[in-house]
Amino acid sequence: MIAPTAAPSRYHALDALRAAMMFLGIYLHAVVAYSPTGGWPYKPAQLTTALDASVGLIHVFRMSIFYVMAGFFTALLLQRYGVRRAADNRFWRIVVPFVVGWIILFPLVVLLAGIGRRGLAPTLDFILSGRFLDYAHPLHLWFLEYLIVLYLLALVAVAAVRRLLLATVRARLLRLFRAAVQSLWAPLIFAVPSFLAMLLMKYPWLEDPPSFVPAPRIVIAYTIPFAFGWLLYFNADLLETLSRRAWLYAAAAAVASVAYLAGFRLPVDREIAFYLMRILHSVALWLLIFAVTGLFLRYLGRHSALGRYLCDSSYFLYLAHMPVIIAFQLLLRDVPLPPLAKIPLVLAATIAVLLPLYRYGVRPTFVGAVLNGRKYPGAFTPTVAAAD
Repeated sequence: MIAPTAAPSRYHALDALRAAMMFLGIYLHAVVAYSPTGGWPYKPAQLTTALDASVGLIHVFRMSIFYVMAGFFTALLLQRYGVRRAADNRFWRIVVPFVVGWIILFPLVVLLAGIGRRGLAPTLDFILSGRFLDYAHPLHLWFLEYLIVLYLLALVAVAAVRRLLLATVRARLLRLFRAAVQSLWAPLIFAVPSFLAMLLMKYPWLEDPPSFVPAPRIVIAYTIPFAFGWLLYFNADLLETLSRRAWLYAAAAAVASVAYLAGFRLPVDREIAFYLMRILHSVALWLLIFAVTGLFLRYLGRHSALGRYLCDSSYFLYLAHMPVIIAFQLLLRDVPLPPLAKIPLVLAATIAVLLPLYRYGVRPTFVGAVLNGRKYPGAFTPTVAAAD
């Protein structure tokens, strides 16, 4: 493949976009913790559906945008450092946090959720007996597991493309990709493969994995945005196209998002609803990918010390937030406040705890070196230009 011309040392807007998806995940989980819908280890007696629409809308695009960014930066790593160094980077930045993070977080989440459900003594007995491992689940860390799967698939795909396809054919495929992205109808073009992938889903939204065993339908669904991000890196000049059309796609995305959310209430035949909702989801998904990415490129492309710091911290905050949210749920369990008041309190308290923990217990330590690529002694020391 041909390397992008005049590639910057750092894509600040895309770093910010990736971090924003992490922070949106924390918001999403704080809301789901008080909603009767959505999986969460512990839910109190009082729940609310008032913010469910925001959860549904965020779920349409958040992880897909994350995987677009993952594909983009993986291609950058391979192009800049080669396979061996890129693999070493991904091992320490993705595999190690996934394995170590799960070993720490899963028992802690089981403990806190068990205290809320059954009390301390039976929960300790459940954990110490080892029975809790019968319910082992990747939790919110599943995004790292699927990222590892996509890395492996990407290596196989790259090797196959280089071995089986002539350089002229590869160049032609890149030209087709460029033509698709340059088309005003680009979101609709890319919605087609996502619609086909959505036909495999049990529900008209992107499912979360049920277990540690990768689900092929979920792998397929996220391979599409990952591949899009990968090819976008090799056509990085097209980022300007996304930036230029950001508001146009944002307006269309708003209409598509309303249509998708309204579609759940339409009194239509079940078979028609099956296809209609997956069409609406796929169209909204790609309009939101193009719109949100374009807006970040348009307005957040410059370096900011505070922005860089928040980008660096987002990975740790997302990895660590689940038990903290549950802990604050337990602390507020008997406080006479409605769920809509507790949600912002839990969210603010979670960030207030994790940001200082990141600053003093992670950023300047070996943990920070793993998550951020190096240790940082200062609160707002900017990240080096090396790729993430």
